[in-house]
Amino acid sequence: MQIFNRIALLLTLVCASYASELQAKMVTVEVSGTGLVKEAAIEKALIQAIRQVNGVDIKSQSRRSAAQLKVNGKRNAAIASESVTAMLTKGQVSRYQVINENCDSEQCEVLLSVELPVYKSPGLSPTKRRKLVVLPFVGDYGRDFSKNLQTLLVQSRRFAILDRENNALYQKEKRLLLSGDTALEEKMRLGQVLGLDYIVTGDVKAMTDNSVSKVTLTGEQESHFSQTSIINYQVINLATRQIKWQDQASLSTDIMSLDSARNISRTITSAIYPMKVVGHSAGQIILNQGGKNIEKGAIYDVYALGAKLIDPYTKESLGQEEIKIGKVKIARVSPKVSYARLLTGSLSKMKKNSILRLASLNETMNSNSQYTVPIKSTVAVSSAGGILLPPPAKKSVKASPKGGVIIQE
Repeated sequence: MQIFNRIALLLTLVCASYASELQAKMVTVEVSGTGLVKEAAIEKALIQAIRQVNGVDIKSQSRRSAAQLKVNGKRNAAIASESVTAMLTKGQVSRYQVINENCDSEQCEVLLSVELPVYKSPGLSPTKRRKLVVLPFVGDYGRDFSKNLQTLLVQSRRFAILDRENNALYQKEKRLLLSGDTALEEKMRLGQVLGLDYIVTGDVKAMTDNSVSKVTLTGEQESHFSQTSIINYQVINLATRQIKWQDQASLSTDIMSLDSARNISRTITSAIYPMKVVGHSAGQIILNQGGKNIEKGAIYDVYALGAKLIDPYTKESLGQEEIKIGKVKIARVSPKVSYARLLTGSLSKMKKNSILRLASLNETMNSNSQYTVPIKSTVAVSSAGGILLPPPAKKSVKASPKGGVIIQE
């Protein structure tokens, strides 16, 4: 019995918590509406309430008003069925209360208190980020490459990445939400689909090279195979169809790996959101990006921001002047931030909001490599194509104190 009581108490607390969460999403507004009859006035007031909170399609107002007619000087509240189905309100009404009404022979005016559920998407608001869709790239392995690129752009945490490939699943879920089996609080998830700002699209072309070489010492032939992938990609502004960025990348890495898409992801991200310094801790510099886009051991140049720059022809902003103040090396990477140690420059100059640009690949490779002293070979090639071994070292012999001999190499 005690177990049953505990379970009942737990369910009560969960339900109360859920109800409290839903209550926090309710918005109450006071609106007025006029019509030929009370019902029509209430309907217009409800539409006005939804418009205040979520917006409303203008066609719902015009078609609804056109349905309110006077026939032979008398009020006619008949509403054509097509006008009802054409009402495209972007929201649901939880409940309403008529606060005041004033009706005469000409029209009716009502004042309502309307409660509407408002759905808030979990997590950070997507309205604070630029919305982007990565379309499947054309060509061999193009779809796999675009998925890798999407993975890295998501992990950059700089864009709201939208999905446009699973529409059938979304339509199935939408039909369920619209059914009579779904509570009103669940229906408020409808009408939340985001429009995108940018499209990333492109194509992948694979180029192969087969060659044969001859080994000098043995005369044997060796076959060599190499493959290079050429990536052409564009970033397009959907509203204007303007190409905001276009580039080509040549990759010798495996097109199926995340490494193949890392440089392109960095280029797109840094063009809009360059990595920035957010603070210092224990002699390390804290950066505002992490995840698989950032590699441990990578070298970055650090720049302080100066005056704003304006293009003299287009009058468009060119950003701010970048003044180089040093170099850092990535020491540790977490999902959201990275930690770097100072290579050159002063830690005090690398203030908050200083930006970072990836240094040349050679610098990163050299910083991660260990220099070893080359071993001088004692084997030479003969004129006949063979090899010459060095002569044996001369040995010295001397007598030992005990009457034997000591042979020294």
